[in-house]
Amino acid sequence: MKNYEQEQTVEIAHYHNIRQILSEQLKEEKKNSAKNIDALRETNREMWENASHSADDFDGAIGLSQFYQPLASNTFAIESGTKKIKLYERLLESAYFARIDFCTETKEWWEEVYIGRGTLFHDKDEKILIYDWRSPIASLFYRFEMGHAYYDAPGGRITGDISLKRQYEIKKGMFEYFFDADVQIADEFLRKLLSGNASNKMKTIVETIQRDQDIAIRNMTHDLLMVQGIAGSGKTSIALHRVAYLKYQGLANRLQSSDIIILSPNTLFEQYISNVLPELGEDEVKSVVFDDLVRDSLADKIIFCSRYDQTEQLISCENAAEKEIKKQVMTFKMSEAFVKILDRYAESIPLSHIAFADIEYDGKIVFTVQQLKERLLQMNESLSLAVKMSHLRWYIFEEIHEMRKRRMPKLLRQTREDTEHPYDWEEYARELSIEESTRLAQKVDGFIKLNGLALYKKLFTKDGLLKSLSEGIELPRNIDEILLYSKERLSGNMLENEDALAIMYLQMLIGENTIANEIYRPIRQVIVDEAQDYYTLHFKILKGLFPNARFTVLGDINQTIEKQENMNLYERITEILKPKSSCLMVMNKSFRCTKEILNFSMQFLDEDTPFESFNRSGDVPQMIEGKNTELLDQKVIDEASYSEKQGYDSVGILCKDFKTAEGLYERLKDRMNIHLVRSGDNLNTTGTFIIPITMSKGLEFDSVLVYGVDEKHYHTDDDKKLLYIASTRALHRLNLFYTGKKSSIFRGGIQK
Repeated sequence: MKNYEQEQTVEIAHYHNIRQILSEQLKEEKKNSAKNIDALRETNREMWENASHSADDFDGAIGLSQFYQPLASNTFAIESGTKKIKLYERLLESAYFARIDFCTETKEWWEEVYIGRGTLFHDKDEKILIYDWRSPIASLFYRFEMGHAYYDAPGGRITGDISLKRQYEIKKGMFEYFFDADVQIADEFLRKLLSGNASNKMKTIVETIQRDQDIAIRNMTHDLLMVQGIAGSGKTSIALHRVAYLKYQGLANRLQSSDIIILSPNTLFEQYISNVLPELGEDEVKSVVFDDLVRDSLADKIIFCSRYDQTEQLISCENAAEKEIKKQVMTFKMSEAFVKILDRYAESIPLSHIAFADIEYDGKIVFTVQQLKERLLQMNESLSLAVKMSHLRWYIFEEIHEMRKRRMPKLLRQTREDTEHPYDWEEYARELSIEESTRLAQKVDGFIKLNGLALYKKLFTKDGLLKSLSEGIELPRNIDEILLYSKERLSGNMLENEDALAIMYLQMLIGENTIANEIYRPIRQVIVDEAQDYYTLHFKILKGLFPNARFTVLGDINQTIEKQENMNLYERITEILKPKSSCLMVMNKSFRCTKEILNFSMQFLDEDTPFESFNRSGDVPQMIEGKNTELLDQKVIDEASYSEKQGYDSVGILCKDFKTAEGLYERLKDRMNIHLVRSGDNLNTTGTFIIPITMSKGLEFDSVLVYGVDEKHYHTDDDKKLLYIASTRALHRLNLFYTGKKSSIFRGGIQK
């Protein structure tokens, strides 16, 4: 058996050979790209010269079509070449990270399979030198140890044996080292990577994808894939790598970036994940927060409270009674019960909630209210109400159009006899006809054009309407209080977030969301992150907004904000989305925190919550008391300074709400270098930051300081979840600060 030095000599020689091939192919691709650019310029020049001579010549215009194919071909070649150039440049930085030696069961072939972030095909040898990590054969590296293994190729399952599994550290074009990856050594490699500092952008995990993560990433079987994972289990990384995998596998199905959408918890998190796909060689995929979907659906004049502001209001509300009614209203309006009421309301609108009027023209009643209703009911049931109303309008004016022809001679006779218009009587007759038609159109549009906002307000302002629609539906005990609160809030200029969602859903039911449908109907894959914070109404909207999509849903029932959840969440999601097939994967192993931080964090969850820590050690979290606010602030400054001296690049000071964060920032900003993170800020987590817990979801910091964990501010079940979220943001160091009485939520932690 060769020793390490001999193997290293062989590996380095192989690596230099790969780099030489990469350099040659990069040079050739740049040359081809330059030729294609020149060809495109020449085709453009010829086309415009031809166009200048044939602008008014039909035959000449047809002749221009001869340029379209060359233009398209050259453009495609340039785009393809640009992608190859980027790939080669990326591979020159880090050509590959793994190798497996695999022999098929039938001994038909044996191969050294090198795995990297893209495919390198050697044209001369007609051989793949580096396999993309998303290729079927690469799954062997992620899913199997030495010995018997298999992978699913397009032509069927290939079985065989892995005789070698090796990993490499190649950075900035330099071959640093390799090791043969048995379980123990591979864990040590992962531990080393996890021990590094946090980045201001999420990193790719292609070198360290675990078996369960790989299964989730490559799942092509299910229309709905759900992942329940504890904090730090890699849910979001799985989602993003899954996007890259779906694009790679979707080439045959023409899956493009525009076919995929990611729903993020907040705008800050959107920035945090923005680097992953480009690092994997893929174009950016559209990422939005749920409020963006609502804005695209509602009229511009409708202003509503954002989900973030709504959550901040709830968390910071000190009036217990006010907070409770806010939560009850929000919970009810996004519940299955209210969705059913909205469904019934939408069905009843045609006969009961449209202000039909008799249509009169030329002194006659053309259509009665009853005739209009009957006509509406006779239309195809598959059409939305908005489309039916549009057809009804056409039906009315088709009849009026014929009557206008007979009406015009009457108007001409009347105006001819009008002494006030002796010379312009014909023009005056036409004006009268137009005025009559305009008034009639305004009258018809008064009931034809549906107004989602007005219809929704009616549900709460018309006495007894909501209750009449709720037969057989269990309503909250304080429904009268909820209705009164809603009526008052709906009279203002800004809608509550749950009201905006409900109006959006009602518009979907009646077919009023034409713009949103055009934008989102083509989407074929929806990634939903932080799904535990969504309610029934959210998923009903997603089902209607993305009718042709498959869904990847990621969540952690332990990280809810201002609500409580359990595993039934995923049953409800499946019931609402109604996929042909679904799968739930549970991941209880955390790779983010040290075992001491994770053990400390688990005190905020139910005792039977399963969890497993990747075995990485660090300091035990401490509870740090200050006798007053001034002394506590100084201890925060001291701890932040100590963390920086320890070499930690990112220090997060987490506060319960933005009001607390802002107050702390004002007190500390002149005493230390610190940044206050606001909603919508550009993300840069290098340094020391003050940030509300809600905005920190999904982020991670080297050192975390949780501020103000006293009994006054943390004493409810919802507060437990906030402390769990805050504590699990820490990679290496966690400390918690308070004055007065420490929160009774804490069971552990070392007093200091």
